Amino acid sequence: MTVISHSKKLIFIHNYKVAGTSIEYALRRYDNKTFWKSGLKDQLAFLTNAYPPVYSSEFSPHITAADLKKNLQYELFSKYFKFGFVRDPWDWQVSMYSYILKTKEHHQHELLKSMNSFDEFIEWRIHEDFHLQKEFFYDEEGKCLMDYIGKFEMLGASMKKLFDMFGLDADLLHLNQSRENTDYLHFYSQRSIDLVAEAYRDDLLAFGYCKPELAGRRKAPEYVHIAANLR
Repeated sequence: MTVISHSKKLIFIHNYKVAGTSIEYALRRYDNKTFWKSGLKDQLAFLTNAYPPVYSSEFSPHITAADLKKNLQYELFSKYFKFGFVRDPWDWQVSMYSYILKTKEHHQHELLKSMNSFDEFIEWRIHEDFHLQKEFFYDEEGKCLMDYIGKFEMLGASMKKLFDMFGLDADLLHLNQSRENTDYLHFYSQRSIDLVAEAYRDDLLAFGYCKPELAGRRKAPEYVHIAANLR
């Protein structure tokens, strides 16, 4: 979910599969999800017009920064500290693939079950359902709309700095994990490595990720170790 905190003047933009559920949970006491789900002090601030009547539940859980900027009725977007996280594009794909396969209610679950390999998933993702992580945080003109974009790989340290910076009494738990700790490159062939590198070039340049080397790594059996128990 998107988080909007009027007391801390914070906005969290929730990119997919970057521990956003954990971040939302950590910030729950500060999030003005609705009037009734806000703390007493915040409720009084709403009633006295100290806070604008803007609540995070009014927006899509994965709304982009550009769309949020368009939909906010007040000049909150420019005044509030906006942050989000990105993830290594190769690991990001594996996390989404694993999550969808284990989540039967996901609208793409049956589609992924019908695929024969992770490489087939990558082909489909790039040609049929392609989205850059950059789309969450940049406008159509290529301007970054965020005050801070952290990396999932350094999530703990980054969130601690934010907690300290804004005086947040919070702990980060890792909820909604897609898989056990696994070397994500075991899912890839050289072809799918190259496909991601080409398709997500803008993300690589924007966020400083590099194409990994597959040479010398033993490739795990495709798909079977994830999906065998789901068929």
